[in-house]
Amino acid sequence: MQKLRVSITATSDRFDADDDRWLSQVRLLLDELGREVPLETRHTAGERGAKSGGLPDVVLVIVSAAVGGVVAVIRDWLKYSRDRSVLLQWEEGGETGKLVVTAKKSDNATVQTSVEHWLRSRIRGGEGEEEPAPTQGDPSADGDSVG
Repeated sequence: MQKLRVSITATSDRFDADDDRWLSQVRLLLDELGREVPLETRHTAGERGAKSGGLPDVVLVIVSAAVGGVVAVIRDWLKYSRDRSVLLQWEEGGETGKLVVTAKKSDNATVQTSVEHWLRSRIRGGEGEEEPAPTQGDPSADGDSVG
């Protein structure tokens, strides 16, 4: 069973990284994700001036069967506030990629389809599962943005 390790970073245009209200919102996201997939954490110092520090770096360990649940959690968390965004990054075998997901300009269906396609396209050997076909507006390979 192929596993994909994806780091996730939540950011806000509204709150500072060390704001207790923001940290509480990010903890809710991580708690929900932890119900779907195993989480690996690393405690690192946040970047100066970034609005994403205060919590450990988190890596999602995703298998093909869990993609739908992960996508639903991210989609639902983003829809509560247009100032939120999520950065997903992966590195495997010398290859890297990232996807920035915001809810500023995208509807829930676009966010869901784009993130699901991005994750599934990175899980190699997806247990014989066919990858969903990209739709107009879906992100391509790397360094993409939705929203």
